[in-house]
Amino acid sequence: MDAKITVKSREEKGSANARRLRHEGWIPGVIYRDGAAARSVSLPKHQFEQILHHHTSEHVMIQIQIEGKEESVLLKEVQHDPMTGGVEHVDLQEVAMDKKLHVEVPVELVGEAEGVKNQGGVLDHLLHEIEISCFPADIPESINVDVSAMKLGDILMVKDIKIDASKITILMDGDVGVASVSLPKVVEEPVAEEGAIATPGEPEVIREKKPEEAAE
Repeated sequence: MDAKITVKSREEKGSANARRLRHEGWIPGVIYRDGAAARSVSLPKHQFEQILHHHTSEHVMIQIQIEGKEESVLLKEVQHDPMTGGVEHVDLQEVAMDKKLHVEVPVELVGEAEGVKNQGGVLDHLLHEIEISCFPADIPESINVDVSAMKLGDILMVKDIKIDASKITILMDGDVGVASVSLPKVVEEPVAEEGAIATPGEPEVIREKKPEEAAE
């Protein structure tokens, strides 16, 4: 666990205070604890964004220092500004390093599938996150799945994923699809109805007849 950061407690709450904190270079956050009240904290914006930048997943174990004490927390949720993408709020979960957690981690497909490389197929990424159980120190950045041996028509299932079972337990149905290789979909061009005449160029303009023309 190489992510470390110093946070400070905060008493003031509300959207106006949160905006002030962000303006001053801090991110409002909350630390949740089982069986205890949640604590409101502020995190240094630059340091926290550096942690996100160096990790592929937002579910990161972080060693925080608060009021002179060190604690282990799991980054559970990061709220981003929909316009700028900046971090708006952070949810943290205090954890015990000797107790297993249930977390979702990203599934990353690695390698070039045989069915794509030599058979003209298309690789479909079906499962993007997978739920696992493990000790906090064993939470992986992602679960990497090698698809290089997949041929046209193959479907790789959760039960096919290779992990260190002594550290990680997958908590999903083994028959859930993770990736597949199939032929690309062919989009058929619409066929014109029989008798229909294509008229390229400008559309015909229908004008109102003059009285003398209507009388003829």
